[in-house]
Amino acid sequence: MRSAILSQNFHKRNAAFIMIAVAALYVVLTSGMPGFLPPQGDQGICLPSPGEWKLPGWVAIGSNVALNIAIMSMMIIVNKTFNVLRAMTWLHVGLFAIMQAALPREIVTLNSGTLLALAVICCIYLLFSCYAQPERVRRVFLAFMVLSLGATTQYSFVVFIPVFWLITVQMRIFNTRTLLASILGLLTPWVILFGLGIVTPADVHAPVITSVLGDPFLRPALYVFIIAVLTAFLLVTSTVLNVLKTIAYNAQARSYNGALTIVASVTIMAMLVNYNNLLAYLPLLNMCAAYQLTHYFVNHRFDRQYAAVLAVCALYVVLYLWRITIQR
Repeated sequence: MRSAILSQNFHKRNAAFIMIAVAALYVVLTSGMPGFLPPQGDQGICLPSPGEWKLPGWVAIGSNVALNIAIMSMMIIVNKTFNVLRAMTWLHVGLFAIMQAALPREIVTLNSGTLLALAVICCIYLLFSCYAQPERVRRVFLAFMVLSLGATTQYSFVVFIPVFWLITVQMRIFNTRTLLASILGLLTPWVILFGLGIVTPADVHAPVITSVLGDPFLRPALYVFIIAVLTAFLLVTSTVLNVLKTIAYNAQARSYNGALTIVASVTIMAMLVNYNNLLAYLPLLNMCAAYQLTHYFVNHRFDRQYAAVLAVCALYVVLYLWRITIQR
């Protein structure tokens, strides 16, 4: 009985706050350690990537922390609004924080990955709100405008443009009007940038590719690779285990979960193909994994579930400790 109550407590707000506090404490204590991987270069199509922005240190840190808080807030809002996880839980927020802290630079350095994760979860919210309501073309327009604007500073946003076209099909809103709205959304940032003279044709360029795994003997790079593999493994495993449950949902719930599965699958494939831009996809991978793991724990209630949650957290704590040893 006590085990069941303890397991239930892991889905409550206080447990999420404790997990966030643990992650924050680790980041504060270790973010100043040497050995951070350098920025991956200018990866925007016409504007500098966030890592290249000339911002004071405290502004960059404060901005990125605020963006991470915004991601967690949107994760709560999406579940509360659309009941994606089929339960009111805060576990996915706590797991996301634990995963993010494994690489402190994703929190204390303004980076493309944070912007990509926030943009994707915001666009998911916009399209989920259009389910079976194709007349809501303004939201479709806004979602694709966000993706197009992000692409100006990081080419990884381009990967998710066809993904969100697939999601419009999932949401049963794909028609001529929504297609035109998406195209206009994609064009709008570019029309504004060129029209106001902020960008000229000479500014459009191919991204400067710098591989995060370029040196196979670089231990910090190996550490990042292991983080990505572990998180992807947890994501794939929990997604597969959730399949039998999700196929029994109603059509709307299946569409929501199908959309999240598409985003997760494309994120993993993008990391495999575009490994030199690994860091740009990592926060989004963490977000997808946190959702799917929490969905598994919601769908499969058992008395000692708390032990499984703690085991997942322990894996990342081990990575925390390993990171400290390799950067001494």
